[in-house]
Amino acid sequence: MAIDVQVILYQVLIVLLPILVYHLFFHEKNSNLKKPFSILMIIQLIILVLAMSFPIKFSEGYVYDFRIIPFIISFVYGGTVPGLITGFFLLIYRYMIGGAGFYVVLVNYSVTCAVLIFMGKQIHAYSKTGKLIFVSIVFWANTLIVLLTLLQTNQIGQISFMVVFYAITWICLMMVVLVIENVNQQMKIREQLQKDEKLNVISQLAASVAHEVRNPLTSVRGFLQLISDDENLRTAQKNYINIALSELDHAQVIINDYLSLAKPNTEELSIINLSDEVNKTVELMTSYSNIQNIAIQTTIQDSLYMKGNKSEIKQVLVNIMKNGIEAMTMGGTLSVHTYEKNGTISIEIIDSGKGMTKNQLKKLGTLFYTTKEKGTGVGLTITFQLIQAMRGRINVESVPGKGTSFIIQFPSVEKG
Repeated sequence: MAIDVQVILYQVLIVLLPILVYHLFFHEKNSNLKKPFSILMIIQLIILVLAMSFPIKFSEGYVYDFRIIPFIISFVYGGTVPGLITGFFLLIYRYMIGGAGFYVVLVNYSVTCAVLIFMGKQIHAYSKTGKLIFVSIVFWANTLIVLLTLLQTNQIGQISFMVVFYAITWICLMMVVLVIENVNQQMKIREQLQKDEKLNVISQLAASVAHEVRNPLTSVRGFLQLISDDENLRTAQKNYINIALSELDHAQVIINDYLSLAKPNTEELSIINLSDEVNKTVELMTSYSNIQNIAIQTTIQDSLYMKGNKSEIKQVLVNIMKNGIEAMTMGGTLSVHTYEKNGTISIEIIDSGKGMTKNQLKKLGTLFYTTKEKGTGVGLTITFQLIQAMRGRINVESVPGKGTSFIIQFPSVEKG
């Protein structure tokens, strides 16, 4: 049977056109994509129905179309629930079409569905190249199942046609994945540029104002300390002065945060013993944690080396540990684990505090966003910047009511 060019072009058009329209006029956050009926999933269902309504018919009961494309895309970019819904619609519609080939489809897509569900969590962590490779493996594994099923049912006559058709389908699938990945990448770049622009404005503001504010604060603090040494002061007056000094110190901390935000990272990175720095920071934070009735448990692997800056590593660890301690208002345990695996050093800082919602996690590290009453939202922004500057990455996981885990990773190096 010869390939019907018109039907092929139709199949390509009904797959690519809706995807392009979706990215031109709609943009959904990753959390929305996982909802049962997101805009992307509805578009995939429309593609599915249109593709299956006008297939190429090889023989009675055996039809060919691009149904596998919306099926895989729903799993890869939507998740398990959207993928299952798409698969359910696919099987129901295929059953309505009728023919012996339904059982081939049932076996084929059931196995593929199981693989996609099993790999669900890993898929989202893949890079563009990783997703292209993964999608290709799933697609050709699906094709192999079709081939084996056709051999088993003695449908040898359509194997050559099937291989050609599936090759064209694979090319179209790769185009869809590339379009989605490139658009997503552009959106991430745009969001990062917006963040960088905001940081640049704040940096300029901090550089021009912070030093001017710090000078009068230092003078006021000095005079208050002199007044507090006066023996003629009443106890109430001394308490007032102590409160004023405490608030001035708090203002000084905020100014230092803005100066850290404004100060460019110009220091060269050197090889440091991260194990030592983690141990020192834990010792430093122990007294503060004891006051808060928090225990710190550690498992720190010895002699872990990375390229970084000691003071900045300390600032990162102090910020995260302090946040973890403050999140546990009724006591608890802060766990710090440091280890090396496959050339990557991981620092896990886990608290048993109030945790955060998914919406709060998304905003974490954004300038001025904080979950603390007296926070400025600058500390974690600086922390994220420092980790990125030292070629590291950070991942945060949290469950409301159970606690939060910060996982920081740096490339390990050999000691020079």
